[in-house]
Amino acid sequence: MPLSIASSTLVGIRGAPVEVEVDVATGIPAVRIVGLPDAAVGEARERIRSAIRSSGFTWPARRITVNLAPADLRKSGGSFDLAIALGILAASGQLRLASRQIAALGELALDGRVRDVPGALPLALPLVAHHERTLLLPVETAVQLGAHAGVSAHGVATLREAVDLLHGAAPVVHRMPASSGVADLHSQEDRVLAPDLSSIRGQPMATRALLISAIGRLPLLLEGPPGVGKSMLAHTLHGILPDLTSAEATEVGAIASAAGRRSPVPRPPLRTPHHDLTVAGLIGGGPRMTPGELTWAHRGLLILDEIGEFRRDTLEALREPLERQVVRLSRAGRSEQFPAAALLVATGNPCGCGELDSLDGSCLCTPRARRHGSLSLSAPIRDRFALRIRLGRPVTPISTLPTGNLTTAAAREVVATARAALPAEGETSKRVDPMLLRAYARGHTDRISGRGWEHLATIACVTGLLGGRESFGESELAEALHFLGAR
Repeated sequence: MPLSIASSTLVGIRGAPVEVEVDVATGIPAVRIVGLPDAAVGEARERIRSAIRSSGFTWPARRITVNLAPADLRKSGGSFDLAIALGILAASGQLRLASRQIAALGELALDGRVRDVPGALPLALPLVAHHERTLLLPVETAVQLGAHAGVSAHGVATLREAVDLLHGAAPVVHRMPASSGVADLHSQEDRVLAPDLSSIRGQPMATRALLISAIGRLPLLLEGPPGVGKSMLAHTLHGILPDLTSAEATEVGAIASAAGRRSPVPRPPLRTPHHDLTVAGLIGGGPRMTPGELTWAHRGLLILDEIGEFRRDTLEALREPLERQVVRLSRAGRSEQFPAAALLVATGNPCGCGELDSLDGSCLCTPRARRHGSLSLSAPIRDRFALRIRLGRPVTPISTLPTGNLTTAAAREVVATARAALPAEGETSKRVDPMLLRAYARGHTDRISGRGWEHLATIACVTGLLGGRESFGESELAEALHFLGAR
């Protein structure tokens, strides 16, 4: 009689349930896996055969049929190895399952070890809903699942250990697996590229813009000549972002796991793609509908350094995701939705050489070269940046300028406190005196779009909170106009 073991496959960044059905029957010895498997799944027969023999069991010399249901869903990866091996052992009488329902994930090594697989965390989440099942996972995945979702699962290091556990043996207590090093690499990158906020000299308005952007989660565009600290400011912003909440950490951890890496929990993710990025690389897509950088930076920071060098079609693809904070893709009758609530920060030179604003007229760029600057951004994309700051070189040597009084750690606390007091999205305009808004509207209607007025109200609310005021008036609106680039 065929046996069924629950498992799952990765679709985008979410796990889709899959039933692994195994039938061992008389006939010419062979193994056939059906159900739209890819090459990695098809090669599982060789890994499983060696793992079963290395674990002290007997490979049945019979006809083995493995069906991965549903049949119309393409399966990929090695996450079905453990489930298929347990099904073969149970169908051949070497494993007693009785009426117990089990779910299993994990790739098998030739010696019977259970390896972790990319996307193990989102793969395990759909299996957690069925509490009556015994859930068997690689040790590292079980630890991550407990840390992110607070769910208890059995971590198994070998196939033999999984069989003993199903036979009633006491679970083996495993030590915390060694870190893959990805989180350490992220933190090392932050230490190298992001100095403390207090060490930034000569850019007081830019540092204030960082606080406003972090509090209101507002996209920020930093423009100016080379060497004024645009990239440094962008990376410093990541340090002042508050830690993720438990719910956000679970969400970010599942997305990072789908990419085969470990998230720097509880810190927000940081992504800094190169300017040769494609549309699919930024928002997602491709044959397998994989997410893009905007999704990998969900709940974190996405830095587009030298935005003028990015392809125009790549940047234009940001229009809807920045508004809706989700990416909706449709390819060949299949639709996927990826989260995209990332804070976008872009830096750029106004022209090819960056000296367009120089008073001495040192810019010698041709009109073609000027089209590679940040000023070449289309109006819809530029309008989506709530904060647009033009930086200039200080007139005195930077070494003689004083450092700031606000450290990164202190700024992070300020941002967390202000975020808690900030009105919900769409409610900020109610905090501003409507008479003042109408007065400002008469003088700036031609320069501020409808989206811009909502940005203006949000910035005014944030600047008021930074000043310790509950009512926001003319001074806050004037400062908001400056940051909006409508001065």
